[in-house]
Amino acid sequence: MSGISGAGVGGPARPEDAGAGLRFEPTYLVTAAFAADAAARREPHRAAHLAHVRALLADGTALVAGARADLTASVLVLRAADATAARALVEQDPYWRHGVWTTLDVADYLAATSHTLGRT
Repeated sequence: MSGISGAGVGGPARPEDAGAGLRFEPTYLVTAAFAADAAARREPHRAAHLAHVRALLADGTALVAGARADLTASVLVLRAADATAARALVEQDPYWRHGVWTTLDVADYLAATSHTLGRT
């Protein structure tokens, strides 16, 4: 396992478990479930949604954004002060405001990023 201690029998990965100087960055894993009729609902809001996501990626707030392969939900990994702030970022998205997404799950997530590996 390339020197990284992770989840397993002992539980989830912790920053102090990292090997070889790897640090984890506190982030939030957001899963936004699509409405049953999302295909019809999303089209008028898609350009605005993509602009919102593009802005989050460009300023480094979002580390990753995309959709599950089965298209049941969008998934984002966000930098934020806390879970409430992460949720607020997603609630600004046109997909949330227009009912394309019906539920949001925000979970604490410890991300190892290229930045935490010493790369810029």
